[in-house]
Amino acid sequence: MIVEERDTTLIVKGKIKLIDGRATVLGCPVKEVSSDSYFPLYIEEGKVAVEGEFIPLRGSTIPRSWIKLSEIAHEVNKVILVGETDTGKSSLAVWLINNSDAETCVVDADIGQADIAHPGAMGIGFAERTPFLRDVEMLDGFFVGAITPAGREAKCLRGFAYLCKKAEKLKKKLIIVNTTGWINGRRAREYKLAKFEIFSPDLVVSLGVELCNLYDVDAECIRVDSFVPKKRSRELRLEIRSKLYRKWLEPARSFVVDASVLRGTTLFRGKTIRDSDLLSALSVFGDVIYAEAGKYFLNVCVDRADVSVEAVKAVKNIFGVDEVNVFEYEWFKGLICGIYSGKKYVCPGLVEEIDFENRKVSLIARESPTFVELGEFRLVEGREVFVRIP
Repeated sequence: MIVEERDTTLIVKGKIKLIDGRATVLGCPVKEVSSDSYFPLYIEEGKVAVEGEFIPLRGSTIPRSWIKLSEIAHEVNKVILVGETDTGKSSLAVWLINNSDAETCVVDADIGQADIAHPGAMGIGFAERTPFLRDVEMLDGFFVGAITPAGREAKCLRGFAYLCKKAEKLKKKLIIVNTTGWINGRRAREYKLAKFEIFSPDLVVSLGVELCNLYDVDAECIRVDSFVPKKRSRELRLEIRSKLYRKWLEPARSFVVDASVLRGTTLFRGKTIRDSDLLSALSVFGDVIYAEAGKYFLNVCVDRADVSVEAVKAVKNIFGVDEVNVFEYEWFKGLICGIYSGKKYVCPGLVEEIDFENRKVSLIARESPTFVELGEFRLVEGREVFVRIP
């Protein structure tokens, strides 16, 4: 459909092509754009061809508070965005990029709905003009292996600190940090405060609800209006993540790596248990496929796990360990993993099989791994199935 408008925003889901005039997406001039998610196309004056759904709205939909913020951002170096899920943090980051007078560095620390990296990882990149944050190329990243920071705060903060140091070394005029929507409760508040301590922002931006009074931070804190073209349901967010996994896993190649390249796990860090009496004691958890013991831990892989508090306590006493990990062999099939090339994070992979006897891991990924880090969920028909791997 050909649409000719002036001073009009089209909330579009699909593809647009500018025929004549001038159009922008979040301040970025565009000629041709396509997206499976809704985006705001502002037509100053002109004609566009639209393939897909759209809703016309008179004028610009950019909140005035965003326009004012972009003026303030010219005077600072480090900005962090906080707010609930679906308040427009990614869109605001794009707006600030497009209204900056220099190339901007972005740290995407939202492991749930990642844009620069993939779900389950943080990413860093830089851009001067872009209609979408997802178009920013990942220069480096940090694999978390989960889509929520809750219960993984220490690991997430390690990754955040690494990327913040990387951002400062790039010496860009403006550094923007995008964060997760986890803001409710004491743990979430402490997590955000730890990020402020690491990043030392000049400006904290709260989207939607007033959060500034919750954060005792040595920086200016302002609230701006939230803006999203259309709220995303839980199912839609899952669908978006599923598409991102497919994108990041293609084109996939097969690799068989030695267990020595695994990081962030106690798997294969112990001595294999072969004693029949000890294996018999471990059968309380199920049919044992593999078991190993370290100084402080015990890993037991079974066909079908049956774990009770009493059994774990008894086994701890027998082996004299503090930690007992019981997991099923099936849990490794389709397990998300992080692929590192040297020290740089490059892409996700999927485990296909574990060869316990020879201590080998079969996986698929688009890049050859130097190191591999195991995640906390499997992909089953594009959906996350959460598992506990040591």
